[in-house]
Amino acid sequence: MKLAVVGGCGYVGLITSVGFALMGHQVYAVDIDESKVLSLSKGISPVHEDGLDEALSHSLREGNLTFTTDIESAAKGAEVVFVAVGSPSLFDGGTDMSQVKVAARLLAEALDQYSVIAIKSTVPAGTIEMVNQIIEEHSSQGLHADVVANPEFLREGQGLADFMFPNRIVVGTDSEKAREVMRTLYSDFIDVESKGNNILDIAHEVPYIETSIPAAQMIKYASNAYLATRISFINEIAGICEIVDADVKEVVKGLGYDKRIGWDYFQPGIGFGGPCLEKDIRGLIHFSAQRGYQPSFMRAVIDRNDFQIQQMVARVAQSLDGSIAGKSIAILGLAFKPGTNDVRTSLSIRIIQQLLDLGADLSAHDPIAIENARQIIPHLRYYENESDAASGADLVMVLTDWPQYSDLDWEAIGRVMKQKCMVDGRNLLDPRLMNQLGFRYSGVGYPILEKHEGSL
Repeated sequence: MKLAVVGGCGYVGLITSVGFALMGHQVYAVDIDESKVLSLSKGISPVHEDGLDEALSHSLREGNLTFTTDIESAAKGAEVVFVAVGSPSLFDGGTDMSQVKVAARLLAEALDQYSVIAIKSTVPAGTIEMVNQIIEEHSSQGLHADVVANPEFLREGQGLADFMFPNRIVVGTDSEKAREVMRTLYSDFIDVESKGNNILDIAHEVPYIETSIPAAQMIKYASNAYLATRISFINEIAGICEIVDADVKEVVKGLGYDKRIGWDYFQPGIGFGGPCLEKDIRGLIHFSAQRGYQPSFMRAVIDRNDFQIQQMVARVAQSLDGSIAGKSIAILGLAFKPGTNDVRTSLSIRIIQQLLDLGADLSAHDPIAIENARQIIPHLRYYENESDAASGADLVMVLTDWPQYSDLDWEAIGRVMKQKCMVDGRNLLDPRLMNQLGFRYSGVGYPILEKHEGSL
């Protein structure tokens, strides 16, 4: 099939473009960002993603993937056009639909045949109808297009793997013609025995859910709301563990063996950040309230997450005997999660900004996200080496659980610090070991450990 992806240089658009190109489709990734189009055309990706560079290079060599700013040439003859543009939060929690509206109008003017327009962007109820109306009003040739909801379920850092090996595919439409087109497109996933596919090497058929447009949209919102809920829940449990002297890691271990519960998204820490969970749950709250329903439980999830951020700042003050102003603090981790260089709505950035407002002197390290963080906080001192960032610090704060941080020589780092204080916002390190190394350690789910008398 010929496919077009509007917003093809963004995260979701890029993964979608590369994924379908790997499957042998002819993909045109459209974006207004000329610099990204040029870089990606050369095989240089702005996104750090496991396996993406190799997959991008392969698709370009095979001639299956083209990056362009010309939406007209990309859309002409396309059987399916994916819309993967940004849908950021507004100040009131609503969803900014401006990019979706522009994409719809441009597609209406560019399409020269029947196409299915598949909305990948996370958008509220009523969006599909709005896009349909825009296309009908602006179509230069009076052509019909079916607009379907086809939400993405990609985890940053593992997005390409999630695309190639999805746990489900959801398509929302009331058009049988559109259903047939989408079934054909996804046939490699849903008809494995008859098709076979050496690239995908799928061991089992993927659940393929055909449903209504509102249900497809709600599946996406409900998925992210539930994941956010688990994080807020376990952080609440961690807070209770601290006052009853229980180790939250042992509590999580005991919980997870219950098959109804499991361990995923049960890591106590600084809370949930990144470009999806908070945005989507706030969007869910907003459009529910607009329709007269007050989702109090969802508000509590957000409130608990905001509280957790304040708790982390309070832990820093507590570890430094109540005063943050003038103290030197080393931040380890800027990306919102390991495996990505994405700092959009990273809680690390929010905590850094609060510490700066309180007069802290900050230095920071991240293995791959420094350049993106520098665009948000240019005046911070950034270091390529963890030990250099910690040199002379009163406290080190772990805010992203990069595996390399657990493998550091913490005894050596302690020697270059002014004070051996640590706030581990990801529970990445062993409290007892850090205590033995002479650190005053504060994690999430157990109390601050004072310096061990026989410490090194």
